[in-house]
Amino acid sequence: MNLQLNYHHLRYFLAVATEGGITAAASVLHVSPPTLSAQVRELEGSLGVELFRRQGKAMVLTDAGRVVKRYAERIFAFGDEMAEVVRRGGAGEPETVYVGIADAVPKLLASRLLLRSWEELPGLRVVVREGLPGELFPALASHHLDLVIANEPAPGSLKTVLFSHSAGRFVVRFVASQALKKSYKRARGLDAFPVLLPTRESPLRRSLDASWASDGILPDIRAEFDDAAAMCELAAAGVGAAPVLSPVLADVGLRYGLVELPLRTGLHEELFVITAERQFSHEGPRVLSHAARSLTDR
Repeated sequence: MNLQLNYHHLRYFLAVATEGGITAAASVLHVSPPTLSAQVRELEGSLGVELFRRQGKAMVLTDAGRVVKRYAERIFAFGDEMAEVVRRGGAGEPETVYVGIADAVPKLLASRLLLRSWEELPGLRVVVREGLPGELFPALASHHLDLVIANEPAPGSLKTVLFSHSAGRFVVRFVASQALKKSYKRARGLDAFPVLLPTRESPLRRSLDASWASDGILPDIRAEFDDAAAMCELAAAGVGAAPVLSPVLADVGLRYGLVELPLRTGLHEELFVITAERQFSHEGPRVLSHAARSLTDR
């Protein structure tokens, strides 16, 4: 069968499937309900199947309708991806890669990632978006980002398939200003000691809380942060000790004057490179992904 698929019909069908009814979908598309209903019937006629059944005032997808909806979502996702690829520059233009970096990822580690990527691909252009994982993952799924570096894997609830690759497990250390370190008592550890911590949404914070609860430790929590850089700034001012990952210990010492406390947490934090399923491959995301996965090589 040589079926000439009408993409307007498919777009209208997807709107009805998403909104749950003709009237709601017509309002979103700015067309009349009779026009929209006719377009959906034409798609059903061309495919030779019933895509919806009435259930009260709602239109519910049939088994065939659910299959068509999955394909329609992929078709329009590829279309959005194509538009992004074309918009980012034509032949002869340097490739631009859009990278999402979760706030909890140390910015010094992110800088190291970018520097290593430019070593391999000097003409690379990078646009960095910072935010919470819950903001970055949907942007990646809709191809507004090429990859995300985060301290947690992508949730399985997103419709678009996202792939989470471990960039490594890093030892967690605590650092403080020179002045604050002088008041640290090894025997007491962090019990009643002033600390700065990630917010409770962070996997690292949950690990720290569980560890302290198990050991009966009650730190003096002075502040909580989504942003690791802001946490280091206040640690440098002597407000409290802050957790950092082992690869950036030397960097935070040079930049902020922070020193490591004689404490072993026994904890690790894992970082992930998250990518989206794409029809088109690019050199830039591959280089950045490789750099992220080799952060502990040097």
